[in-house]
Amino acid sequence: MSAMPDREIPVTEARGQLPALLDTDVRDGGVVYLTRHGRRVGAIVPADVAERLDELEDAYWSRRANEVLQAGEPTIPWDEAVALLESEAADQ
Repeated sequence: MSAMPDREIPVTEARGQLPALLDTDVRDGGVVYLTRHGRRVGAIVPADVAERLDELEDAYWSRRANEVLQAGEPTIPWDEAVALLESEAADQ
């Protein structure tokens, strides 16, 4: 797979060109940045790139969780953490 140069395309144009973008740019390893009013708002990337990002994120959070447990830092159940974060967001 040879990497295509990255390109930018307005969202309105990408809607009608999605199959072609997937069959050319993305299939060949390129990234298509979606723009709105000239600003990048999203990207279409090859699936293996997105999967690798997921793996890296999972590894990061697993490492962080292990560090917290090994340091003996206090922990709380996930549902309590979410409730706390939501209540803090509501206060702001």
